Amino acid sequence: MNEHIYNVTIVVSPEMENKWMTWMKAVHIPEVMETGLFQSYMFTQVYPEQEQDQPSFSIQYRAIDLQSIQLYMEMYAPVLQKKSAKAWGNHALAFRTILEVLDDK
Repeated sequence: MNEHIYNVTIVVSPEMENKWMTWMKAVHIPEVMETGLFQSYMFTQVYPEQEQDQPSFSIQYRAIDLQSIQLYMEMYAPVLQKKSAKAWGNHALAFRTILEVLDDK
């Protein structure tokens, strides 16, 4: 069975970038990890494209299987997404994808 990744990509308003990053590291990512459904995570900045004027980030939460991600999405994601929307509104816009690891060396 292949490992799966719950990938969240977020575009952040430049004026909120530092506060948002602090919040992600101190509050949001720990809350996601405390669910026990992910083995590890990687927090990255998306390399900026020339036309892009807003910083973008990606958090990749690694799960042992697809069922763990589905359980997270059903039980925890709605509450955590509402909390994030309340904290940041349109200053942090996220989209989510699920990735299947085909080869990892």
